[in-house]
Amino acid sequence: MTNNWVRGIAFGLIVTGLYMCSCSGSHSTSTGTSKGSNPPTLVFSANTNSISTGQSVTLNWQATNATSTTITATVGSSTRTLTTSSQLAGSVTDSPSETTTYSAVATGAGGNSPAESATVQVAQPVPPTITQFSVNPSTVNSGQTTTLTWATENATSVTITPTVSVPEDSGALPTSASAVIPVSDTTIFSITATGPGGSTGPQTATVSVPATLALNASPNTIVPGQSSTLSWQVTHGSPTSLSITDGSGATICNPCPLPHGTASVTPAATDTYTATASMPANDSITQSTTVTVSAAKAGIIKHIFFLVQENRSFDNYFGRLGPYRAGRLAQSGISDNQTVDGFDPNVTLTNSTTGAKVRPFHEASVCTGNVRMTWDESHHDVALAGGDQAWATTTTYAPNSFGMSGFLDSATAFADKNDPNGTRAMAYYTEQDLPYYYDLATFFGTSDTWYSPVLANTVPNRMFLMAGTSFGHEYPDTTGHPLYAAPTIFRAMNAANVSWIYYYKDGIFLANFADFQDPAIQPKTFPESDLMDRLAGTCSTGLCDPDQVLPQVIFIDSGDGPSGTDEHPTDNIQKGALYVQSIISALMDSDAWKDSIFILTYDEGGELYDHVPPFSVPAPDSYGPGHCPDPNNGSAGYCSTGKLGGTFNLTGFRVPLVVVSPYAKPNFVSHVPRDYTAILAYIEELFGIPALTARDKYWQDPSRDMNEFFDFNTAALSKAPGGAAWTQFLNQGSLSGVCDISKEAGPTQ
Repeated sequence: MTNNWVRGIAFGLIVTGLYMCSCSGSHSTSTGTSKGSNPPTLVFSANTNSISTGQSVTLNWQATNATSTTITATVGSSTRTLTTSSQLAGSVTDSPSETTTYSAVATGAGGNSPAESATVQVAQPVPPTITQFSVNPSTVNSGQTTTLTWATENATSVTITPTVSVPEDSGALPTSASAVIPVSDTTIFSITATGPGGSTGPQTATVSVPATLALNASPNTIVPGQSSTLSWQVTHGSPTSLSITDGSGATICNPCPLPHGTASVTPAATDTYTATASMPANDSITQSTTVTVSAAKAGIIKHIFFLVQENRSFDNYFGRLGPYRAGRLAQSGISDNQTVDGFDPNVTLTNSTTGAKVRPFHEASVCTGNVRMTWDESHHDVALAGGDQAWATTTTYAPNSFGMSGFLDSATAFADKNDPNGTRAMAYYTEQDLPYYYDLATFFGTSDTWYSPVLANTVPNRMFLMAGTSFGHEYPDTTGHPLYAAPTIFRAMNAANVSWIYYYKDGIFLANFADFQDPAIQPKTFPESDLMDRLAGTCSTGLCDPDQVLPQVIFIDSGDGPSGTDEHPTDNIQKGALYVQSIISALMDSDAWKDSIFILTYDEGGELYDHVPPFSVPAPDSYGPGHCPDPNNGSAGYCSTGKLGGTFNLTGFRVPLVVVSPYAKPNFVSHVPRDYTAILAYIEELFGIPALTARDKYWQDPSRDMNEFFDFNTAALSKAPGGAAWTQFLNQGSLSGVCDISKEAGPTQ
């Protein structure tokens, strides 16, 4: 009984939960944690403790005994949950805009881990600054260049207006750089810099173009009793009044019309006229021009040289002559009182085939690929009002009849893998490329209104050069054509007993004419080496006097052949310029220099851009396009015509001209429009030869002839400024340019 009672007591204790255990050792009594549950642990870190705005931070964690890890981000009093992950290890990325404290807690069956934290400092973006924005020089003449320089800090981009471009850069403008910019008018440049810290600007820099006064006389060489027309123009300013006086102080007009006008004068002797324009703020500008009343020239000039090179427009060679002249003449203490009509550097042409937009650019290569340059392409280039179809019905033309915008199309028509957009048509060269030519055109005579005779390519223009007409030809004839019966200037000189020699470097263009078969003509053709020997005083019979052994007229054909000296686009222009320099230098060093004239020009524009339109001239004869008088001998393509209309009463494109002589007017620029059959007219006038056609006869008129280029009262240019020899004074040509057609293409927009 006793044992049963004891067992009952024990059972009751178990049932009621009053179970007691007395344990030895270090074990403790467990009241709240299940057996085997351990607290979680956590390792938490950031890959960096400092970033800039816009950058990211990566947060990493490693947990044990956890079912989840929660990461929060706290900025000030604001907290956001970044992630809650069930993974024991992982990472998460955040891009805080302000300094942020990140906290992480791992949670598991064993409870929560102690919180781990990491603070990431966020550096606030620094506003960009413009440390430099300037132009140098800050005052330039129209057409000259200035260097715009800018520098910034903490900027990722800059915007400059008006738009500028940096060479070799086809993307966004650099945040710090400089650019050489042509300036035509006073311009305010503005820059804004942008970066992560915002924008700064605009900041401005101004380049000023002062007012200019141009005063010209046309013609400025007259004979007694003849009149000259003074013309004036004020640009880049607003004059309040203008007056003109002659050399004695007598008034020609006061006030004169503003900002431009004309007045006729008839001086009895050489006189200088001075225009004074009053400007705001009590400033004034003056300009002078001289009308030379010339003495008879008979017997003064014994030799006329003329050399006609290949395929260059005025803008391509001399479009940058105006900005060069003032600085170059100033080196000799001479003020430049002439103007040169160069291209607008901001003009943009569009290629109608590719859509590319192109501005004039400095050509990187001294040789380029060809462009297509025939009758149709030339007539398309000038962009006649009404389109190409208008040539069929238009017979009279004005300067505003032409848009001068089709050049890129013609260049593209002549496939060139290096320049698929035809940009090379808009290229130009500078004094860096042609230093000798730029000096000749600065110190001697030139013209910005000198043209090829016909809107076509080389052969029809050279027909005009030889005969004063292309006698119905728009295009070159194929090999084997009948020899042209048209009389040439060489036949006319023989008939007038004028001595002459035809010099050639490679081929003889005169061989296309029947005149070449004349035994009184063909024997007067010699290789160019004979000319150099005569100028050096070495003749086949021994030493000789160049002034005595040279004839009255010396024609020099271009080196259109193996010599590569004709300056055609595919040839190295610097090699051709050195060839021309060698001849002119030999003349200047010879005894014949004292009574010679040397005329250098180019046979056609070569489809290279020129901004000045052609002008109307008399048709040379009754032969219309395709009405060629020579009987066809079966030659294929003889006297072919193009798809576009047009006749021979319009000049071709402007081409370069240099007139070199001791009697040339110093530093002279003619603005009287002429085509180069005026050379034939001047030879005819000087040596008493009848005109060949109505075209060269037109240039014999005293108001249009080439007497304007000369002052036969004084040989003012026998020596260079300061008395030096010209061959020692003029900048010399070189072969330093890169002739690489793969570099010919210019930038597009």
